[in-house]
Amino acid sequence: MNGKSQSSKSFVREPMPYGGLFALDAAASETLTEQLTENLRRAIANGVCKPGDKLPGVRRMAALCGTSVQVPIDAVKALAEEGLVRPRPRVGCVVLGRSRKLWHGRLLMVHVGAHSNYGQNVFCSELASRLNAANWRVSHFHVPRRMDGYGNLAAFAKMTAEKFDLVLLPAYDPPVAEIVGRSGHPYMLLAERPGERRGPGCVGSTAWTDSQAVADFAAHCRASGVRRVLVVRSDISKTPDFNALCAAGVEVEEMRLETEMSDLQAESLSRLAYDALRARLSDPRHPRPDLVCFADDYIARGGLWALERLGMRAPEDVKVVSLCNYGNAPFYPRPLTRFEHNHFDYAAKTARAILRHLRTGKPIGTIFCDIRYVRGETF
Repeated sequence: MNGKSQSSKSFVREPMPYGGLFALDAAASETLTEQLTENLRRAIANGVCKPGDKLPGVRRMAALCGTSVQVPIDAVKALAEEGLVRPRPRVGCVVLGRSRKLWHGRLLMVHVGAHSNYGQNVFCSELASRLNAANWRVSHFHVPRRMDGYGNLAAFAKMTAEKFDLVLLPAYDPPVAEIVGRSGHPYMLLAERPGERRGPGCVGSTAWTDSQAVADFAAHCRASGVRRVLVVRSDISKTPDFNALCAAGVEVEEMRLETEMSDLQAESLSRLAYDALRARLSDPRHPRPDLVCFADDYIARGGLWALERLGMRAPEDVKVVSLCNYGNAPFYPRPLTRFEHNHFDYAAKTARAILRHLRTGKPIGTIFCDIRYVRGETF
């Protein structure tokens, strides 16, 4: 069969350029323009769009995305400002080489502690990736935190003597924040705790909000006749404010697990939760709760193991709710009902605010990220 007869087949479809690059989600937290810009930015960074390649015209991109033509126009404009593409009259929008990437400036991301927090690691990795993709070079520095104090503080002070446009702190650790304050660099708190003080150089912070999630949980308890809830948490766990439950006539009992600061702190929570919950539910002196709420992934893992050893099923024998990170809920035969932290959406929202600040110089303020109450099959 010759080439001419092959090309004349009517059923051969034109392949979509660059795979699913133009598949956008109207329900996502990012705008359609931000999604398209990020897709194109990553494609250029990963070599999918190679130097010298010509992007489809804005009308063609709008058709592929299913949007108005303004979406690709704004995306191409943002990429051109970052030096990743160059619009050329009568030629089109040409991709520039990665070697020609122009860093707009430098950011310093500080990691304090034992690097055992899944959610923090996912959030920081995704945030750094988005900032790097926007041509802001992110450097990382680890400050160990032990029972006898903090390590690497002298090296950290030396690091902050370099020029940075913004320092990203995971939380307000006084010795670390004081060094940043003396350096004169503006900084942002990535996880502000209630009542936490800010230094004069703080330009913004992020915080989780759970009021709607707790209200949904309280309504679910009220509709299901739940009257007694046992919350299993550690002495460092951040749990939702369950005052709404008390207002709904639900009795809330807390079981606190005392942990020691170590590299295996999070992993030890599973064993502590297993031992404590097994002892509590085996004690006939205490009434059995209608529902058990686990304060994080590790506690849920040990707690579910304890229920299994006691021969208890969820929700037939006891209802179960967990606080889980998106994509990391502990394995269980049924999907868990849960308070869910989505660190990918959290990072996207934070990155947009940081980039606006770096572009305009305006303070960031407080970025609120919502915790969702997701119904599974355990309650």
